[in-house]
Amino acid sequence: MATFERFSAVFLSHGAPNILLEDSPASRFLKRLGSLIEKPERILVVSAHWQTVLPTIGASSVFETLHDFSGFEEALYRVRYPARGVPEEARRLQENLKNLGIPCLIETERGLDHGAWVPLMALYPAADVPVIPVSLPQSFSPDDLIQLGTFLRESFPEKTLLIGSGGITHNLFAYRPGRPPYPQVVAFDAWLKDNLLKKNTGALLDFQSGAPETRFNHPTEEHLLPLFVVMGFGYDTPCPVLLHEEISGGSLSLASYGFPRPGQAEVPDWESLETDPKPSSWNTGSLPLSE
Repeated sequence: MATFERFSAVFLSHGAPNILLEDSPASRFLKRLGSLIEKPERILVVSAHWQTVLPTIGASSVFETLHDFSGFEEALYRVRYPARGVPEEARRLQENLKNLGIPCLIETERGLDHGAWVPLMALYPAADVPVIPVSLPQSFSPDDLIQLGTFLRESFPEKTLLIGSGGITHNLFAYRPGRPPYPQVVAFDAWLKDNLLKKNTGALLDFQSGAPETRFNHPTEEHLLPLFVVMGFGYDTPCPVLLHEEISGGSLSLASYGFPRPGQAEVPDWESLETDPKPSSWNTGSLPLSE
C-alpha cells in the first residue's frame, strides 16, 4: 500500500480513551495510520485537553501519562506511554515564537493528556518518536490559531508531523451508545467536510455563525479548534484529504483529515483501512501497562 511520504499534518478525532481497547472502524483506522505515513523525526501535538492562557510548549525529557478521565475500563488507568520529549527543540521553538512577537511559555512538569497519548499510542505504540506538545491558547481566535500553525511549520520545515487532536463534533450530553446520528450532527459534519476539502478558509473561520447547528455540535469549542492549527501547519497542502468518517453515539463525528504536502503523487486507498485486519500487536493484553 502507498504511503504519504510527505505528510505534514493530520487532524484526528480521538473519541473516548477506550478506543484503544475497541475493535471499531475508528480504532482500526487509527491503528493502521502510523504504518501508512513516513515516520517523522518529531511530532508536534495540539490537544483539545490542554488549554492555557498563553501558548505553552511541553519540554519534559520523558512525559508522564495523564489519566485525565473517569468511568472507563481499569486497564486504561494502568497504561503508560513513555514518550520522549526534546527540551532543546521546545526551547528553541519558544524563542522563535517570541521573536515573532508571540509570548510563549515552557512547561517541564506536565505530562501528556489522553487527547495526546491516545492517538500517539495508536499511531506509534513503541513510543519511538519524540514529542513536543503545544497548548491551545484560550484567547486565540481561529485565525490566530491558523497563524500559530504557520509559525510552527516555519520552525520545523522538514520531517515533522503535526497532530491536532480533538473532534469534528463533540456533544457528550447528547451521546447515546448505538444511537443513529442526529440530523444536526450530519449537517455540521457535511458542512465542514465540504468547506475543508475545498479549502474555503473564510467559511471555516466563520463557523460559529456560518455552520449549521454549531452550538449543538460544540457546546464548547475546544475540540474543533486544533483543526485550525493543523490548517496553518498544512498551508501548502494542495487539497486536504478525508481519512476517515464515522459518527459514534449519535453526536460524535470521528472524522479525520490529512494534509499532504505538494508533490505527493499517490493517495492510499483509505477505505481499505476499514477492512484490513487489526495489527496483531494491538490487543488489550499488549497495552504498555505499569508494573
